[in-house]
Amino acid sequence: MQMLTTINSRLGKLEGSQEASVRAIGDMATNINRLIEKMDKSDDIAREAEQRSKSAHHRIDDMKKEISEVKGDITWLWRTVIGAIITGGIGGAVTLIWKLVG
Repeated sequence: MQMLTTINSRLGKLEGSQEASVRAIGDMATNINRLIEKMDKSDDIAREAEQRSKSAHHRIDDMKKEISEVKGDITWLWRTVIGAIITGGIGGAVTLIWKLVG
């Protein structure tokens, strides 16, 4: 009879341990699911950041092209102004020589 009591006692302890293990496993599963959700969110954030980075690089490249075009326009303008000054100087010199000779 005492042996049955001992077996019954041990069986109760095993059942309690099993219930605790089941609860612990359930908690772990919940925590793992939370981690998976957080990882999915961080992946989404990383993808969005990558897209924004690509967009910013495209805008920077476009701005570089525009700056290059503006620099080309400024170079053209300076050449035109200097050409006009030289032409005016030559025209003035020819006129002065023409008046002195004539």
